This record gives sequence, structure tokens and C-alpha cells, in this order.
Amino acid sequence: MAQIEKRQCEGGKVTRWRVKWRIGGTGKWDGQQFDYQVDAKRFKALVDAAGNHRPTPEQLAEHGFAHLVPAGVDAPAPEPVEGVLTFRAYAEEWLGTLVKPHPETVRKYRERLEKHVFPRLGDRPIAEITRREMREWQQDLRDAGLSAKTIANIRGESVVPIFKAACRPGEDGEPALRTANPMDGLPLPEGPRAERDILESPDEARLFLEAAYQVDPEAADLLLCKLSTGLRWGEVSALPPRAVNVARGTVSIVQVLRKVNRRWMVEPKPKTKQGYREVPLTTAVARMVAERCAAASREPGRQFVFVAPRGNHWRYEDFYEGRWVKIRDLAREKGLPRRMTMHGLRHSLLMLLATEGVDLAALRTMAGHASVTTTMNVYVHATRRHHEPVRQIVGGFLGVDELTAAGRLGQGLAVTTRG
Repeated sequence: MAQIEKRQCEGGKVTRWRVKWRIGGTGKWDGQQFDYQVDAKRFKALVDAAGNHRPTPEQLAEHGFAHLVPAGVDAPAPEPVEGVLTFRAYAEEWLGTLVKPHPETVRKYRERLEKHVFPRLGDRPIAEITRREMREWQQDLRDAGLSAKTIANIRGESVVPIFKAACRPGEDGEPALRTANPMDGLPLPEGPRAERDILESPDEARLFLEAAYQVDPEAADLLLCKLSTGLRWGEVSALPPRAVNVARGTVSIVQVLRKVNRRWMVEPKPKTKQGYREVPLTTAVARMVAERCAAASREPGRQFVFVAPRGNHWRYEDFYEGRWVKIRDLAREKGLPRRMTMHGLRHSLLMLLATEGVDLAALRTMAGHASVTTTMNVYVHATRRHHEPVRQIVGGFLGVDELTAAGRLGQGLAVTTRG
């Protein structure tokens, strides 16, 4: 049976996962390294199923590891049933028609299809796939441990659009392949509700920041900036000194860090035009960012406000494993009543601004969204901040002072209201 080893590279600063096995169970050692543990686990399962042999090119392609197929070796696609258009074949055609998304986005769509959709639906005729099959497919993903949000992303970004396209006539006037989309009205599978991952009060923010600065002040500065601005990971980690306006106390989004072909790359522009924006900083955060910019000016070659120990931008996986997990766990030990996520810092800032009455246009601009609907529906959550104002308003309306309404009514007394 294959094994998975956790490996620390570059002096313990980078985490990798290596699957290794003896060929056939008793032969020479073979192995494959991965950036992510989840990929290592999936690859190990393939090696185990193959009797401790490296998966074939066909198996690699089928299970989302086409990039591991040796150069010069073509991984043949499953033989199509004559006269039948499979979901896989139609999905490949659909991907080829996409012109607006970034190439990396298209690659991610294909990777998700290969990993989560094709193994179950790829060889099914697209015209015959039923609503029951799609419900069972979703539930299988949930049972495998995927979150409701991940399943929603998979179906919303590719599966639903593929079925929608199949319900329309072809580009040359061919009849539609389907009369209905089996995903229409299909709810996400039930499962444990995700724990809230937002900081709801100044005390919670203090606990979190205390833990961050105790673990690593360098990483804490990045997280403080992220929390106070609502920037995405790719925006704050790629922030260059030239984007900081010390006089105005702002930072501008002029470039982003993005994963391309499994490598983090700096792209010279945000993903959308709404991504270009100028975000205000509080006095304390502006001072911290200005000091970091001044330090960068004294270090030739430094390109970022926030840098990893090697002097380059932070790599998300290294930051998460080496800093975030420790900060999150220490914050809980200190009394933070929830398990935070890094993206939850962005939610926290937008939720705070919304509850404090910042107008929707400004909120949308801060978030860098094209539509305020996205800001309100996805990033703004209900909190308890309204409880006390509600108590005061309702109490005044009912005219209840010393006794509770229930107590007065229990004694047969009338509850008076103000005219």
C-alpha cells in the first residue's frame, strides 16, 4: 500500500506531500510529489487500486491528473458510443467556446470537471442524464466531504452552464440536445452548517490580532491590513509599495497574485475592472503600511509591502500552513468563539461597514464587486449588533418599563402602547 509523507522544503518554509510506494508491493520505490494533501490522497487511492503501480495515462487523465502524463504520451479519451454525445464530449466543446474567462479560469473549470464530474457523468449521454442522477451526484460529493459552498461553485461555474447550453439550439441551427436543465430548482444537499467565520465585535478582533502578533508580527501586519481593508488574498499579498499613497492614507489595487498552472504569478491588473479601486486605511494601519514601504525602499529588489522570510511575496500554502493555522488555533485558545478563515476577515470588514450604515455604493466599491447584490447576498451576514436597538425601539412602542409584557398579561393587566 502506498504511503503519504509530509515534506518540508527550503528550510521548512514550504510544505509538500509525497506519495511513495514499492512497485508491485515489493519492488523498487517510486513516488510522486504534490502541493496539496487532497491531491496526494486521491493519487494514493489510484496507486493502491492499481496494485502499487503508477496509474496509466488513461487513469491519470480521467481523475484530473492529466498534467502527470509523461511528455509525448497521449492519454486517449474514452471511446465514444457511436452516435451518442456524452457529457464529457459536450463539456469539452463548451469549454472551447468560452472566450471571456482568463485561461487559468478555464483550466480550473476543466480540472474540476475531471476531478468531480467526469468520473460519475462523463460517459453518460448528455441527453439522458436525469434530475435523480444529479441529485445523487451532489449527495455523493457531500458524503465525500466537500462543503456546500464547493459543490455550489462546481455546479454554478460549469455544470449548470453546460446543461443550459445543451438546452439551446446549436450554432448552426441544430436542434437542442435537451428540453430541460436537470439542475433547475435542485437544492444543494443537506449537511452540517458551516461555522460562522466573521469577527463580530471589537473584543473578537482584539483576540484575533493579539494571537496574530504573538505568532508572527510579519504575518500579523498582512492580516491587519487585510482585515481593515477587506482585500482579497491575491490583492493584499501582491500589494506593491507604489500602490500606497501615504499622503492620502490609501492603497490602490493595481496588480494581483494569481495561481497559474499551479504556480503563483503576479498579474499586472485585477481580474475585473471593478477590481481597480482605492481603499482608505485607518491612521494606525496607514502608519504601519508606510513604515513597511520605507523599509522596502531601503532593500533593493523588494517588490511587495508584505514579504515572506525569503523576501518575495507570500505563497498562500506556506502562509496557511506555517502561520494561519497557528494564529487561528491560538485565537481560539484565547477565547475567540469561532474557527476563523482567512476569507472570513474580508466578510468581517464588509459586514461591519454594512451594519454601521455605509451606503451600498461605497460598500460595493470597497469590495470590488460589479453588483451590490453580490456584496449583500454573499458577504454581508446578520449579526447581533441590532439586538439592543431593537429592544429599545420595541420596548418604547409597547410602553413596557419595569414589568415584562408576559408578566403583565399573566396578571390580566392591559399593555398600553403609545399613541
